[in-house]
This record gives sequence, C-alpha cells and structure tokens, in this order.
Amino acid sequence: MIVLENATIWPGDGRSFLGHVVIDGDRIRTVGEGRFGPTGAASDQNMVIEDLGGRVLTPGLIDLMVLGGFDQSILRNDPLDIAREYLMLGVTSCQFCNGTLPWEAQVQVARNVDAARSAQRATQPNALAAARVIGLYLEGPFQHPDFTGASLRENAMLPTPENVDRVLDALGSATTMINVSPGLADSPAAVARLVAAGKIVSMAHSAATADEVLACIDAGTSVLGHVFDNNSGLIGDSGVQQPTLEQVALVDERVRWIHLICDGAHVHPLLVQLVVRCRGAKSLCIVTDCVPKAGRPDGEYIWDDGRRFYKKDGVGRTDRHTLTGSGLLLPDMFRNFLRFTGLPAHEAICTVTLNPATSLGLDHEIGLIAPGRLADLALWTDSLRLEGVWLGGRRVGNVSRYAEINAEVSPAKRIGTMSRA
Repeated sequence: MIVLENATIWPGDGRSFLGHVVIDGDRIRTVGEGRFGPTGAASDQNMVIEDLGGRVLTPGLIDLMVLGGFDQSILRNDPLDIAREYLMLGVTSCQFCNGTLPWEAQVQVARNVDAARSAQRATQPNALAAARVIGLYLEGPFQHPDFTGASLRENAMLPTPENVDRVLDALGSATTMINVSPGLADSPAAVARLVAAGKIVSMAHSAATADEVLACIDAGTSVLGHVFDNNSGLIGDSGVQQPTLEQVALVDERVRWIHLICDGAHVHPLLVQLVVRCRGAKSLCIVTDCVPKAGRPDGEYIWDDGRRFYKKDGVGRTDRHTLTGSGLLLPDMFRNFLRFTGLPAHEAICTVTLNPATSLGLDHEIGLIAPGRLADLALWTDSLRLEGVWLGGRRVGNVSRYAEINAEVSPAKRIGTMSRA
C-alpha cells in the first residue's frame, strides 16, 4: 500500500482539507483528514509513506474534447501517443473528438480510438504510461451545414434514420458522445434513437429556434457543446433577436452539462462569468477542443482533411483568422477559468474532474478522490503548477515541464472578476 500523507486535498466535491490518501493496488482505499497514523494491521512493513509537504492533491484531470496535440492528430497518429503526452500534464483521462470529416476519415478515427482502448484493456493504462482513453466524441457528422465553423460543410450529414444507423454501425463501438444540431428535420428523432442506443447526445453548431432546441431536449439531448461557439441567434418576424441555443440550455436544467472552452478567444471572459452566474460551476465541463499544434510553439499545422491552419496566440486559426480550435491544453484552460471568474480553485476543480466524469457516467471510477475510485491523481503547487501524477496508483516517472505561451487575454485585462457577495 501507498500512503500520500500531509496533502491539501481537493477531492473534487468542493471541499478542501489537510489529510491523507491510502492507495491499495490501483484503487483508493481510504481518505482521511489530518495526519496518517497507522496502528495494528495497518502498519504494514510493505507500506510506503510519502509526505507531500502540504501541496495540493486533486483527482487527475479529464478532457472531453481532444482533437490532437503535440504535432499529432487522432486520424494520422496513434491516439495513445497523444494520451502519453497528456498524462505528463496531469490529464489522466481523455475523450477524443472529431468534426465533420469525410466518411472514410470518420471511420479511420473510430478505428484508431477503438485500437487505443483495446490496447489499454489488454494491459493496464499505467503500463502504457498514457491517459485513459474514454472513447470518441463525434462532434460531426450531424452538424448543421450552415454552421460548421472551420469544418467543411460538404462533410456534414443529415441525421436521417439511415444515416443514424450507418453511424451506429460503423462508429458506434468507439463513440461515447455525439452531437446532433437542432434545427435539422430529423434531429429530434435522431436524438431519441441515439439515446436509446446508449449514447450521450450534445447540441452545437446551430441557429435553431427555441422550439427546435426544446424538441431535441425533449428527445434526450443533455449536453450543450462548446457554449457560445458556432451557435448564432435568429431575428424573429418582429425584428427582435430570438433565444439562442445557449439561452435555452442555460434556463432548461434538463441540459445537465455545459462544455466551455476557456482560451479567452472562443468565449469572452464576460460570457464565462455569465454561464457561471446562470448555472454555477457544478454544471460546467471545461474542454480544450485542442488542435494538433496544441502543446507546441505557434506555427503552421495540417488538419485531418489536409488543409493548412495556423496556431497563433494560443488558438488555431485560418489564414483569414477564423478560429479552428484551441491551442491551449487543459491545465491552462483551468487556470484561465479561475482568472476569468475568481472562483476558489478547490470549488472549481470539479469542472475538470468530477463533472466530466459524471457527465459520462464514470464518477464511480474517476473524477473524485474517494474510497473505491481509481487512484488517478495530480499534485500541484499553490500556484497550480504540476508536480506529480499517479495513474492507477503508480506514480508517473516524468512530469512535463511544458510551458505554453499563455499570455494574459486582452479582454481579461479590462474586466473584473465576479463578486463573491
């Protein structure tokens, strides 16, 4: 057994206390407040005690939207290679993601993710020194063709019964979450079919009316994908702006989870504060939407469909400066979230741990420092710089000293953070 002693523990449920964690094999055996004092049978000669010196111990981070990173993509490269790099940053689980790619590329991405998961099932994730691969988030193919962002509209598919069955047959084994844009003719029926098949359904890339959004929520949509990104509103017959997809989701709590990109470019810091005021931190999942150039210096990169994009100032861009994804990774996204909102870090840590785990029904395994959970842990300084990582109870040998160019976002200089009154 391993005892992590004298730690400031942020379990993921909003608490913070000085305590200890006992690890037995790959699981957390006990969590206690105060110093560890074994007696009797607990004082095993094989017990290893590590004093963490009061540093912060959290669950390992979880990213639900990884398109690539470190000059690699999930289409052209082994997802485990990306997961290995991410583990060094304290991210112990990740869900890969793709947009509207050609059908053959969609199939290949699903095969790559399936192969990575099979490799981890055949051994232990810590033996492969890679973050746990949760599955695949199909942000495409069921995007509204008028709101695909940087993706190619010709690769968008209508959510007809035939296309839904085609996706489930060819991509279903890898897929954990899938987007269906409201406003398309068959969207509500497609949502119901996918939910019945055990998939979590999100909504994004849409300018649907409130009634069209509500029809998808009625059918089972439970996630708002990357809030305030590619979801423009409509002007009604009266000339007044109608509710956007975001506004409907923020007031309808059947949409349990809201994905938020915190690079300061995709979502203005004031809108980050608005989301927190509407729904609080316990409904939010910070996601990266990270491009293949994430974790590397600014420069050109090639997207999965062969087009050339650019990473500049922490985000992916076209040559016309349209956003194509983010260049920041999850630890920086979380630090930005704290800076934008002023929330206490021990309360906000749920946005990158417990919330994403719960949104996928995995909170009984990951996302929380509690007995019976996997011992996936991250150790931080008071300034939230990573100092250690455990995956399944085994400490990772090398922690990345990666330093992203994370300049202060200009809008954040002009606004205050939320009052705690």
